[in-house]
Amino acid sequence: MHGIPVKRTIAVSSGKGGVGKTLTSVHLAAAAARRGDRTLIIDGDLGLANVDVLLGIKAEHSIFDVITGRLCIEDVLVKGPMGITVMPAGSGIAALQNLDHGLRERLMTGIRSVASRFDTVIIDTGAGISETVLQLNRLARINLVVTTPEPHAVTDAYALIKVLSECEDIPSIALAVNQVRSEDEGRRIFERLTEVATKFLTTRLVFAGSIPADPAIQRGVMARKAVQENSNFSLAGQAWTQCFHRLLNLADDWRNDGIQAPHTFDMSMKGTQL
Repeated sequence: MHGIPVKRTIAVSSGKGGVGKTLTSVHLAAAAARRGDRTLIIDGDLGLANVDVLLGIKAEHSIFDVITGRLCIEDVLVKGPMGITVMPAGSGIAALQNLDHGLRERLMTGIRSVASRFDTVIIDTGAGISETVLQLNRLARINLVVTTPEPHAVTDAYALIKVLSECEDIPSIALAVNQVRSEDEGRRIFERLTEVATKFLTTRLVFAGSIPADPAIQRGVMARKAVQENSNFSLAGQAWTQCFHRLLNLADDWRNDGIQAPHTFDMSMKGTQL
């Protein structure tokens, strides 16, 4: 499968739901928009989409209209906050959960064609290890797996990493640990997964960073304003921005040794109102 011809294409995935995968996706998109990138976020959580909800936009059409042939993929794109372009996916549509090979290929072809017009493309995949999730990951230059410190979330993250490692065109995978109490907590989880991956997998695992638990984020979610111009002022928003810039280094060169150096954030800071 041919990937998207955009160097800064990041697929964001998770082994299970509820770990902040979509929040990570929209904050990475916000970080790209702040630096002036033409930014596209693709809601690839087919059938259970919520990027539009988090961004507070109303999507009249979705990927479902493209797959069924009612609309061209350009017709479903909508503008979100900070100039971010969103490709919405339908929510509560069972047919999107079980695409056959032909429909998946039609979708991937459409995504490749429209994504080439952007500087940064963020793909918010579904949770788990479905064939659609794997194909969306194979479109990207950078593959980011998100987990939380909970043991079951870490176990599912490793299961996803293991499946992705079997794709020859995914040589390296980045890990972000969300909802941490300290930088060290995220680092320990990364080191634990790296130890296992080194023994049993050929894929290289690199550390994208830790995202602290931050009440400001939940307030933004409840207000349907997960990202705004000032969302970078929150503690978690700063960490996601650092994560994005670290991923940019990966896009430039996977061999960048500095990519695994821990970033820091001040846990004494208070998250600001979004």
